[in-house]
Amino acid sequence: MDKTKHSLGANEILDLIFIYLTEISALRDYNETIELLANMGRALTNADRCSVWIVSDDKKSIWTKVAHGIESITIDSGSGIVGAAIDSGEKIIIDDVYTDKRFNKEVDLKSGYKTKSMLVIPMYDNSDNVLGAFQAINRRGAQDYFDKRDIERLTLASTYAAETLIAAKLEEEIQETQKEVILTMGAIGESRSKETGNHVKRVAEYSKILALAYGLSQEEAELLKQASPMHDIGKVAIADSILNKPGPFDAKEREIMNRHAELGYHMIKNSSRPLLQAASIVAYEHHEKWDGSGYPRGLKGETIHIYGRITALADVFDALGSDRVYKKAWSDEKIFKLIKEERGKHFEPKLVDIFFENLDRFLEVRAQFRDRFSKKTLDKTVDTKKIKFLGVYGARTTNKGTNSILLNSSNVLDAGNLLQGLEHACIDIETIWLTHSHLDHIADIAYLLDNYFNLRKKPLVIRGLKETLDVIKKNFLNDTVWPDFAAIKMHGSDQYAVEYQEITAGKMYEISDCETIEAFLTDHTVSSCGYIYRYNERAVIISSDTYSLDSLQHCLEKYPEIKDVIVECSFPDSMAEVAQRSKHLTPSLLFRQLNTFSRDDFNLYINHIKPAYEAKILKEIDENKGAWNPVILKDGEEILLGDRDAQY
Repeated sequence: MDKTKHSLGANEILDLIFIYLTEISALRDYNETIELLANMGRALTNADRCSVWIVSDDKKSIWTKVAHGIESITIDSGSGIVGAAIDSGEKIIIDDVYTDKRFNKEVDLKSGYKTKSMLVIPMYDNSDNVLGAFQAINRRGAQDYFDKRDIERLTLASTYAAETLIAAKLEEEIQETQKEVILTMGAIGESRSKETGNHVKRVAEYSKILALAYGLSQEEAELLKQASPMHDIGKVAIADSILNKPGPFDAKEREIMNRHAELGYHMIKNSSRPLLQAASIVAYEHHEKWDGSGYPRGLKGETIHIYGRITALADVFDALGSDRVYKKAWSDEKIFKLIKEERGKHFEPKLVDIFFENLDRFLEVRAQFRDRFSKKTLDKTVDTKKIKFLGVYGARTTNKGTNSILLNSSNVLDAGNLLQGLEHACIDIETIWLTHSHLDHIADIAYLLDNYFNLRKKPLVIRGLKETLDVIKKNFLNDTVWPDFAAIKMHGSDQYAVEYQEITAGKMYEISDCETIEAFLTDHTVSSCGYIYRYNERAVIISSDTYSLDSLQHCLEKYPEIKDVIVECSFPDSMAEVAQRSKHLTPSLLFRQLNTFSRDDFNLYINHIKPAYEAKILKEIDENKGAWNPVILKDGEEILLGDRDAQY
């Protein structure tokens, strides 16, 4: 089948690239190389004609020695549509060039050719200087105009062309061309998942640093550097609906996404080229983990090829430390902490040690190949959501606050540590969602109202189960323990300072156009509930105080979009009887229940630790956690919903 007559699939794109790679690798003539590059651009975009334009050394003109069907042309810099693209650095797509005043009709008049649609993509060198441009003319087939997919493919061709032309000028055409094809092919998978070409460059440099320090030869380290950009090539076979999903994956989507390692391996495993053989290993094994918990084969220790072990660390470090248009980078402190925690788990211990011994070199590479997003790109950033833990402990001490989670500027879950956590921003709190009526979850309702009564413009809405609200009205804000603010009007207003609103477990409540909250019943000594908080497609579940995780497990099975789980762990195992009577969890009870869950594809966070037993509880959590990787929450900490696993 003629590949220029229908829409190309991922494998066909790879086939085309390898075909041209083979031909270009055999060439030494500069002009013949340009012609083959133009042929590749024409095939990738299904264009009738394709030209590779070059900026002259003096920058005063642009020229092409290859333009299908016409002789070579030299024009003044800035002339025509191609010149405009080179001057501005912008990609230009036009459905009818005769409606564009920049188009020079004289070329058509002289040649008798009729130009209609046009696509122009600038080419850049490694210093972001414009070398020239790729120009595709008159798209063939039922669709006679170029579209977004053609832009992506010609961008691929232009990236490859630019690097090839640089290599040719340096008289290293054969070797460098092959290397840059690998880099560009690696970038296909990354660009389709909204990554950047610099990601694969950084991973390549990191891999070489690790390889040399590990003891690999210069030749083998260079081979790994050139092969590592192919680590995610299998992503070309993953559907866009999954690859570019803005929220966390559900279990089925994660299973499909994880196939990219095996898919990438099978795409290139049969090549006889040493470079592609190395790339097939990297693609197959860079998600394996030292402790055997990785995929796709669950390899362990040194059964994982050294190429896979090295690329795994290089890839994770870069993914966590790089901004993307859909998420912010982790702080270095947070990245280093995770890498240390994963020593002997995800990563080979020796490689982690080498990483920290050569940290300055890694940071230099990151700075050299940092990502640059245009304002237009940044404007399209996918929204992310953080929640802040104002208080996380099961009792209040001088430095520790009790439970309170800031969902947004006006909604908070529980009121254990509002004043210390928010200070003057307490004025903005409009709704408190209560889990139950115990003092460590409601105490700061009193102080918020007392301290900011005259400054508040809206009533404070207290929402909770009927039984919870009844206890507060009868025993707390009752004019005995504290004033009944539901009977006191706000300063200068006819509205009362407090409103009570009952909630029903299992019912979803909107708190903004992209946020909802839903209660589920929990097992405590008083009527109590946990909450599922959703922001767009992200969801987190908070257990609150409980002795059983049965209802939480049910919610996890019902809602695959939940990717963050916050559970309590109040007492050490030596106080199991107290925990049972007060309906709280201990480390062994917590993990015994978690190990019965049908899901483990979520981030686990632990709160409500009693400060007096903190050291003992933390030790027992570490002893009981098994394969779980919990984060112990601290006052003031923020988490980005769905963040930890998503970065891998």
